[in-house]
Amino acid sequence: MCLWRFFMASINTDIQIKPLVLTPEFFAQVAAWHHHECERQGLKSTLALRQQRLQLHIQPDEIPQTLVAVAGQQLLGCVSLVSYRLLAHNDGAAARQLAPVWLTNLFVQETSREQGLGTLLVNAAVSYVSTLDVKEVWLSAAEFTPFYQKRGWEIVRHARLGGRQVNIMRLKITSD
Repeated sequence: MCLWRFFMASINTDIQIKPLVLTPEFFAQVAAWHHHECERQGLKSTLALRQQRLQLHIQPDEIPQTLVAVAGQQLLGCVSLVSYRLLAHNDGAAARQLAPVWLTNLFVQETSREQGLGTLLVNAAVSYVSTLDVKEVWLSAAEFTPFYQKRGWEIVRHARLGGRQVNIMRLKITSD
């Protein structure tokens, strides 16, 4: 958990990026956002399923994790990091080298959009996984592909997810 101290620094005087594990008061809202986004994308979902899966994000494991953007006591957005094979086979760092890490569930409240918060959340997630010796991060995107491309993500292939055409994108993480 000491890695989280790095991410709890204020982004500006009002907004902080924190791990959900340290902000359990936002669990229900994040689960509701995840459920809503799954339904919007045509994926099968129930709120109970989203809550069950999100429970994994508040364990002491490095992955999966969810970061939240908070201003005072107000939740503004979230982003998650998962490794689907690690959910089934939690073998730690060795397995992480084989199983890709995916950035998922980027969500920013409508009133906080177009202000750089999505970029802050993505950058915090990428910074976090870089401390885990992860060399690349993956995501699937449909309508927000240009957002990610402007931030260095590349389209690797196309796929169908929940009946929709999506772009599978990758960001290679370089050491500074």
